[in-house]
Amino acid sequence: MDRSTVAALRHIQQMEKRISQQSTLVSELRRSGKDTGEAANRLVLLRNALEEMRIQLLGLLPTKEQDRLRASR
Repeated sequence: MDRSTVAALRHIQQMEKRISQQSTLVSELRRSGKDTGEAANRLVLLRNALEEMRIQLLGLLPTKEQDRLRASR
C-alpha cells in the first residue's frame, strides 16, 4: 500500500475508535441516569463524519483499496 492509502486507513480506524468511545460514554450516561443528549448528538456527528470521510477517500484511492474500505463498513 502506498503512504496515502495507509494514512487514509489509519484515519478511518481512528474515527472508528472515537465512535466506539463515544458509544461507551452514551451507555454509561444512560446507566447513571444522566442526560445523554449532547453525547448522543456528538455520536451522530461522528458517524456522519466517518461516512463522509469514507465517501471522499474512496475516490482518491486505487480500486483495490476502495474494495478494502467498502468491505470494512
